[in-house]
Amino acid sequence: MSVDELAEELADFWFSAIAEARWEQRLRILDDIHAQLRADIQSKGEYEAVSPGFVAAIIERLGAPPVENDAQARIYAFSGKERHQDAARAWSQRADSANRMPGSDRRRFPRQMVQAISELWVQGRSLPCRLIDLSRGGARVVVHESRVPEPGAEVQLVVPDKGIRDAIVVFANDLGVGLRFAEEPLAA
Repeated sequence: MSVDELAEELADFWFSAIAEARWEQRLRILDDIHAQLRADIQSKGEYEAVSPGFVAAIIERLGAPPVENDAQARIYAFSGKERHQDAARAWSQRADSANRMPGSDRRRFPRQMVQAISELWVQGRSLPCRLIDLSRGGARVVVHESRVPEPGAEVQLVVPDKGIRDAIVVFANDLGVGLRFAEEPLAA
């Protein structure tokens, strides 16, 4: 069975458990399903291939409604379809702008919008995440699980094609987890 076929089969199987739930409940249900998938799928690569397709298939079965809340944005961020990820990113940017006072952006380095599956390591435990934005000084990720590290926690982030970065959690909310890297890399 191909990865796409497995993702579709999983979506068919789980859709009835998700269909009538609200987005916050759907997020919790998907957290539980993904925990089981990580246990059942032996290959990390296969899990990373199946998971985004499964989430995309669920969203499509729900009619792919416009993103209207943070829980929905978190689900869309884990989809394998770029248009779902774009909708999550747009919601997140609107929510960030609405919650920020004018002139309050304290970033020292420009951030680059990124959409990449990654891992966040917290006390020796791996949490699958999606890297949302990245700068020389930090990053923002969306953690698939509802249990996210608290501000002040020391973590490690796997940055695709750049290695593992030690970081400190500076905020954790429905929009994601903000990280400040422990050391800035040398300028390129």
